[in-house]
Order: sequence, then C-alpha cells, then structure tokens
Amino acid sequence: MQENLITVKLEMSQKEFEVARQFVTGGVHSAFRYREPFPIYFNKAQGSRVWDIDGNEYIDFLVANGACILGHRNPKVIAAVERQLQTGLTVGLESELSTRVARLLHEMIPSAEVTKLSNTGTESVMHAIQIARGYTHKSNIVKTEGCYHGWQDEAHLSVHPKLNRNGLSPAESSTRPIPESEGYAPYVIDSVSVVPYNDAKAFEEYARENKGKVAALIIEPVLFNSGCIPPKDGYLQELREITQRYDILLIFDEVVTGFRMAPGGAQEYYRVKPDISTFGKAIANGFPLSAVVGIEDVMRITEPKGGRVTFAGTYNGSQSSLAAAEACLDQLRDGSIQDKLQRDSRTLVKRFEESAEEHDVPARLQSMGGQFQIYFTEERVTDYRTAARSDKSKYTALCESLMESGMLFHQSYLFHHGVSKAHTAADIENLSSKLDGFLRRVEGADANRRTA
Repeated sequence: MQENLITVKLEMSQKEFEVARQFVTGGVHSAFRYREPFPIYFNKAQGSRVWDIDGNEYIDFLVANGACILGHRNPKVIAAVERQLQTGLTVGLESELSTRVARLLHEMIPSAEVTKLSNTGTESVMHAIQIARGYTHKSNIVKTEGCYHGWQDEAHLSVHPKLNRNGLSPAESSTRPIPESEGYAPYVIDSVSVVPYNDAKAFEEYARENKGKVAALIIEPVLFNSGCIPPKDGYLQELREITQRYDILLIFDEVVTGFRMAPGGAQEYYRVKPDISTFGKAIANGFPLSAVVGIEDVMRITEPKGGRVTFAGTYNGSQSSLAAAEACLDQLRDGSIQDKLQRDSRTLVKRFEESAEEHDVPARLQSMGGQFQIYFTEERVTDYRTAARSDKSKYTALCESLMESGMLFHQSYLFHHGVSKAHTAADIENLSSKLDGFLRRVEGADANRRTA
C-alpha cells in the first residue's frame, strides 16, 4: 500500500510557522490545532475538502471539530450570511432573526422551553453552571470523567487525566478532579467532583453521600471528547431518575452531540429530557454561536428584571451567526441529514469490523451520528479508562498514514472525527479502503515480529 500514498509537501506551512511563532505561542491560537513538528496552515475549504497553503488537498474528517455538519461553504448558509451582512447589523442589538432562531430551537429540541444565545461552547457551559447554582442555591457540580466542557476553571478538569499505575482511571478511586492546566482559582477543585462515565451506581453513591449539596450533574450524552463512546442502554435514563430523586439538575452538554443523531440532539435520540442543555458547533455550521436551553422554571432566573442570574454579552447572538444558524437549522429540522450521517456511521463501523477481523488486528471503530474514532484495543471501549488504554502508538502511525494519503485527521488518539452532509459515498469508501490497507500493514508487521 505504501506506493499509493500521496507525498504531502509542507514547505509553505513550515515557513509560515517560523513567522507565526514570533507573534503567537506555538504558532496557533488553539492548542488543538498544533501538530508535530509544526502546524499546517489552510487557506480554502469546500464541501468535504480543505486545502493548505502548499496546495495539498485533503478529505476533511475533522469538519471543524464537528461544527461543519453540512460541509464547508454550504451554499444556503453562505447566501444567508451575505444577505445579513448587507443590513449592517452586527452585534449588541436584538432583531427578528434572533427570535426566529430561538423559535427554531424551541421547536426542535425537547428541553428548549426557553433559549438564551451566547457565542462558544465554553461560554454556554459557564452560563449553564451559573444558572444551576443560582436556581438550586447549591454549589457542588458533578462531571463525568473524559468529558470536555470548555476551558473555564471549573470545567477543564479530569478530561484526559493520566491513568493510575494499576491501569485504573483516577475517577475509579476518587471523586477529586484532576486539573488539565495550571492557573485555576484554588477553590475550584473543592466545588467540583468527578465520577466515571457509564457508571450510574457511582453517581448515585456520590449523590446519596452528598445529599442536599449538589447543584447539577453535567455530562456529554455521548462521550465524543474521548473519541466516540456511546452510553450503555438505560444509563442516561438512570441518571435522569437519580438526579430527580436527589433534587439535582441534569445538564446535557450537547455542543458536539447536538443535531447529529436527531434534529433535537441526543436528548431526542435517547428520549431523556434534561433540565438544561448547551448547544454549539453544528448549530450554525461553523459560525460562532452557542445556546443555553432549558425548562422554563429553571431558565426564568435569567430574566433581565428580577432574575437572580445575569446573562449578558455584547456578542451574544451576533447577526451573521444567527443568519448562518437559521439557514443551517432549516436544513437539519426534518431529520434527513441525520439519517444520512447515521448510515455513514454504520458503513464505517461495518467496513472496519470486516477489515479488523480479516487482518486479525485488535481494533475497533466506534461511531454515532457521523462522528467516529478508531481505537486499537481488544476490549470494548465504554469509558475513559478503556479509551485511554488503547494503543496510542498504532493510532499515531494510522494518523500519519492517513495524512500522507490526503485525509485530515487529528494526532490525538482520544479526539473525535466526523463526516458531514457533503461527504459522499466515495469519500467513505476511500477512507474505509485506506483503513483496510493500514490494518493489512499492521498484520504484516505483527507477523514479522512473531517470526523474528
């Protein structure tokens, strides 16, 4: 297979990195964009493709970290934004457009009795936590290990912690969170606790021992930020029952899951109605917009007059992003795109399972709503621990092979990838073929080691 690889030349990106790092630490404005030995710089995108400044073309399986659900440069989205720009309205004012988008969210999302708009997933989670604390008058927040909820102090905890020497994850022995960075306020750790994902018993035990202290449980319904880990049958329903039993608010972070599996997100797909939810990414096909939605009784405390929790921001619901959201949501509301993404997921899983079995390689591809990740492991991936114990070196080799083949993947073995409306059957077949070729090479390398 090696002879079929595309030679990716990156001289221009390397030169750009040398200039950029004089003004930008690491040459990037988000750590996720950094690559070894230097980041790649891009200048064009269309449909399922992106091009770097060296002219290399890639099939994009990052899709803006899950945001470009329709593909790049969707004609209806671009046309709507261009029309809106001609009005001259930018930020800081309300419009009929903001009401129309809120109504769309209300009609699509089961828990969206009330909507408040913000800009990023991080901001929406920050608002959701403030609302939960303000409503309950309780301070403790519980999160599930492996889930990512943004960069703020009380959310960027126990996302990808190091496993213990015995191979267990920190949350399996302690509810104390592990900071992912320095610079946090020192009191934050004392107000956040962590439990394993897909372990309702662990959460119930914590809720019982801390009765009357917990404001909310926040969780990704599908753990995409450790690759792609779906909930066990009944898990989300159990969490809903436990939170209600102990008077705890349930927050779904649907920044990634939102609109991918169903028009109303994971909560519609799994038929679990949370108290508060956060949405972003696919809400506007890559334009900066997020939303905090929830049941009216809870969200009422954000009322401008008389509410106990402030919800403000000059850029909340910027007009160009709202135009993109209206055009995007209008295409997502009938469920046909979600059906296509689910079909793509099933195809990827089936083809990879066949290849892994044929080549006798311990590996699995897990996928939901078009999002997917590949794990090199014999065990079923059901939580952060089982994801983190997969073979990182084999994934790194796979990523390098796919990049050389003109496919945009992320270097982290715990990141998530995806397809969009714009990805064709040929794109899916191309990826499946390249994955099969890589597994064949792994099979050969393993055989050589055994006979050496």
